[in-house]
Amino acid sequence: MITKEENDTLTLVGPGTPAGELLRRYWHPVAVAGELTPEKPLKAVKLLGEDLVVFRQPPAPGESQPRSGLVKERCPHRAASLAWGRVDDEGIRCPYHGWKFDRAGKCLELPAEPAGTPLLNKIRQPAYPVQKVAGLLYAYMGPLPAPLVPNWDVLAREDGRRWTVIES
Repeated sequence: MITKEENDTLTLVGPGTPAGELLRRYWHPVAVAGELTPEKPLKAVKLLGEDLVVFRQPPAPGESQPRSGLVKERCPHRAASLAWGRVDDEGIRCPYHGWKFDRAGKCLELPAEPAGTPLLNKIRQPAYPVQKVAGLLYAYMGPLPAPLVPNWDVLAREDGRRWTVIES
């Protein structure tokens, strides 16, 4: 029989916990890329005890593939859910006051603030790198620089068929 403290050490995965800090050093599947479409470009997810929003941006000029981002769900301004936000070419916009963040969490716009406000450079939204591999979006939540996404044979092979089933 283990103690409550030993059990917590092994099972709690939130930020700052021993198991959480260990697991954040690995890539985790966060969504199926096909779930995010131009009509429905974002989705609320929970990963390692954190409420997050994964979103899909249109391809950058000269590129053919959409770009994906993962940010903390609650806007730092009034804690509105970014899962109800809008996604455009630059990032994700909060539905409440319109603050806009890029995929790295940098604040791009503060519509109600005067132009040139120093507040713009101080605000950051927690964000995590995302990579698409074999139709899945993987997120890395640990310290940067992020390691390479593992090139597992079941993801890298091109000589067969793969499909993903999404169950609710």
